[in-house]
Amino acid sequence: MRRIVLSAGLALLALAPVAHAQQGGAANDTLEVMLLRISASTHCTEGCAVRGLPYSAERVTESVKVLADGNRIVQRNTEKLYRDGDGRTRVESEWKGKPLVQIQDPDAGMSYRLYPDTKTGYRMAITAPRPAGTSGAAPAGPAAPVPGAAKVAEQLAPALAGDATAAVTQSRSLGTKQIEGVTAEGTQTTVTVPAGAAGNVKPMVSTTEMWLARDLSIPLEMRMTNPFMGESVMRMRNLSRLEPPTALFAVPADYTVREIVRR
Repeated sequence: MRRIVLSAGLALLALAPVAHAQQGGAANDTLEVMLLRISASTHCTEGCAVRGLPYSAERVTESVKVLADGNRIVQRNTEKLYRDGDGRTRVESEWKGKPLVQIQDPDAGMSYRLYPDTKTGYRMAITAPRPAGTSGAAPAGPAAPVPGAAKVAEQLAPALAGDATAAVTQSRSLGTKQIEGVTAEGTQTTVTVPAGAAGNVKPMVSTTEMWLARDLSIPLEMRMTNPFMGESVMRMRNLSRLEPPTALFAVPADYTVREIVRR
């Protein structure tokens, strides 16, 4: 079972046809539907139904892109992450300058996007609710390989113009190190596009360095560099393995939440 989440930006590129809102104003809900589908189909099925491994942490992402004229675009984003022992997840971030809360509930089969400032939100079914008494625990055994190569290759796809087979992928182990008091296993994946494969004069090299905490089934650090996106670094900090409060995974009673369905 794959447990490492592809970035929302990559998922958006591969998004399936947009769903329709159950109530009126479907055109205005299009973006919400798209974002809910990213969470429901990309995030939850790969990572949120991890049971018995609660944690909370801050995820800090920094990206730097150097333009042709030497100018630099630097962006920094901080999110708060929570996962309880039942596999429910919560992400606190910002959307268009406003607070945003995303909740994934694998038992109820629902994905939520909530806006605390207006006490409104949207929800969408991610799977059929699990029958009572059944277990959604991930199968025992080693975690799946880190999909760093797939991540880099997908970012290079537009330049390859359908000739993705030209890319050469190599992976190597980086051993282990301690991050936030947890042992993490490192893997470096390099994807090289040969000269001429995409009209490029020189080979294009992209790398992904991933440090995975197998005890928690989450990446604690990731560094990506490629010619198109520049450099992006993700780090987890203030990691706690205590059970988060149950109330974090419930929608407050005074919120107005609209139902979104897929057709």
